[in-house]
Amino acid sequence: MTRGPVNEAFAQPVNIENTAGLIAPAAPPADIDEIPPDEKPVGDQYTWVPGYWAWDTDSKDYIWVSGCWRAVPPNMAWVPGYWTQVPGGWQWVAGYWGPVKAQAVEYLPEPPAVTDVDPPAAPASANQIWVPPCWYWHRTRYIQRPGYWIAGRPDWVWVPSGYIWTPRGYIFVPGHWDYTLAHRGVLFAPVYFPPRMVARPGFSYSLSIVVDLGNLQFGLFTRPRYHHYYFGDYYDTVYLRMGIFPRFECERRRGWYDPIYVHDRWRHHRDKPKWEQYERREYERRRDHRDLRPPRTYADMQHRMKRMSPAKQSQFGFAAPVTRFAARKATPMRFERIRPAAHRQLSRHTADVRKFVDERSRRESAGQGRKAGQPMPERKSPSAFKAAPSPMKHQKPMARSPQPPVDRQERHYNKGMAPPDKRQEAAKNPNPPSRRPKSANTTEDPTPKAWHRRITAMKP
Repeated sequence: MTRGPVNEAFAQPVNIENTAGLIAPAAPPADIDEIPPDEKPVGDQYTWVPGYWAWDTDSKDYIWVSGCWRAVPPNMAWVPGYWTQVPGGWQWVAGYWGPVKAQAVEYLPEPPAVTDVDPPAAPASANQIWVPPCWYWHRTRYIQRPGYWIAGRPDWVWVPSGYIWTPRGYIFVPGHWDYTLAHRGVLFAPVYFPPRMVARPGFSYSLSIVVDLGNLQFGLFTRPRYHHYYFGDYYDTVYLRMGIFPRFECERRRGWYDPIYVHDRWRHHRDKPKWEQYERREYERRRDHRDLRPPRTYADMQHRMKRMSPAKQSQFGFAAPVTRFAARKATPMRFERIRPAAHRQLSRHTADVRKFVDERSRRESAGQGRKAGQPMPERKSPSAFKAAPSPMKHQKPMARSPQPPVDRQERHYNKGMAPPDKRQEAAKNPNPPSRRPKSANTTEDPTPKAWHRRITAMKP
């Protein structure tokens, strides 16, 4: 398919609103035996992330979100998502990138709603990116870290802090730097399998079609409730009612943060001053003219490209065989052949990942004294479990440019050092707009001591 969900380990929006995952009416099939191709990107920073099932609202059936080769963000590890049974169907619990050094997984009560998402003023420099506020759990309550400005980096995308819903509680995911979309690895196209095919004993599938990352961002959509990006033909207005939005909608609806869109907008602020208007205009053209929309299947894409000039083919193709992709000179990665021993190692790796997902599902879905499928009672206090090491973790950084340091405010709060303020324990918003610390609209971030003085000086 040349449309569908993007593997959430490859790219994922950050929800600002607290929303539980998408609910499908039927149980997902058993995972299929997915065979990676013989070509892989060169470098120890890449890890194989196996595929999983996703509910497709159009076909009212499951489609297979193919695995991907992913350049692991420095000092991070991937924790895959899973489907869990709930009253009325099966609910998706999203995956996330967590710190590789995490010793325990803490499940927290639902955080308050984030207010004052928009920046209070224009940045002091056009080279800056706004990071929205976020709630942090400190001792017995939540405290809000105000938004702030950071300097954009051409080779890095800032993914802000946020929360992932689980049946046991909310998991805090700290902000981190990630690679740009073009340098994240190899993304394979999703596939639809008829149920009778998947039910065959010993069924397996060899991956061969990759998504063109250069054209991907021109047809990128967001489904915040599902914690997924989508690509391809989702231009019809019916998808807005399904909760699948063009990526620029994050600027208007404010329910989620799109790291890729924000980075692209910052990257084009000099060479394309009207880039945002162009994005909206191109979406509206395809929304209003069906013949301009991209094909929905690889076969249809090949058929339509036969009547095009080579120049148009390069702009129209959303996918290509991995062998052709690896041979391109413009590809930002080099490829190598996988030996038979490495293929066997990948099979063991996939089995380890599936075991890791099953353990996470059992821990979060059942709980003590609760049967699978029963709703989880509302959590008032946190609980923690020892974190099992993820099979998909950082090994060696990509030798491109040094990773920027994490902002001082993020480091301070991520260590659980947010200063308490007893006079504001009952306050929903400890940082009212009228009393916002000066650091929220300046380019200089406060030190922990300075921030402590400012927040304790505020009246309840």
